[in-house]
Amino acid sequence: MHPRRRLVVAITLLIGFATAGAAAGPVAAEHGGPPVGSFLSCDRPVVPPRCTSVGDNLVHRVHFDASLTDALAAAMRRAMADYTAATKLVLVEDAVLTPATDVIVYSFDYGPNGAAAWVNCPPEAPKGINVEGHRWCRHQELHFNLNSSYGAFFADDDSRTHVACHELGHTIGLRHWGNPPETRGPVGATCMNADTPNGPTTLHADDVAHINAYRYVTRRALPRHPLL
Repeated sequence: MHPRRRLVVAITLLIGFATAGAAAGPVAAEHGGPPVGSFLSCDRPVVPPRCTSVGDNLVHRVHFDASLTDALAAAMRRAMADYTAATKLVLVEDAVLTPATDVIVYSFDYGPNGAAAWVNCPPEAPKGINVEGHRWCRHQELHFNLNSSYGAFFADDDSRTHVACHELGHTIGLRHWGNPPETRGPVGATCMNADTPNGPTTLHADDVAHINAYRYVTRRALPRHPLL
């Protein structure tokens, strides 16, 4: 073959390989755990009332009610600092409740009601549907149940940090690992494992990846949307 002909063929092949690679694009990583999103209707007839919502922007504001114990306030601050360090979110403690506050944290002896802690978006809370089609909610209520039945969840600093990290995750749209129907995936080393006193105190790397891939933006509520 003539040298010039060989050069043309070689260049054609190189362009073909490059084009094929560009068309294929990078392979999306498969993460463990469920992705970020709102979950379940907040007005279900369950006790205590609970649902998972997302935040409406990248600044997640948390207010501590006067009922919150000092130990749980410290656990919340540790969990909030971990979220801020690990993700694109910035978690801020609001000394005063404002219209922009995303979460209000309470602790009380609610009795043996089946939950050591839970998060809910009350009917009167500011809420809407974002561009992802998920419910965002401000003034979400995060409750810690100080009943002795759930003492294992609050026995020491690590236990309290685990449950604080877990419930805080629900306020930004994280759901349980390995707990159908939320997900049938395996349980990972994450504070989002369900019903695990003394569980991990931080997020799994896949939780962080889900948060950092999510668009935390607000959109006006849609009329009669099923999530509202």
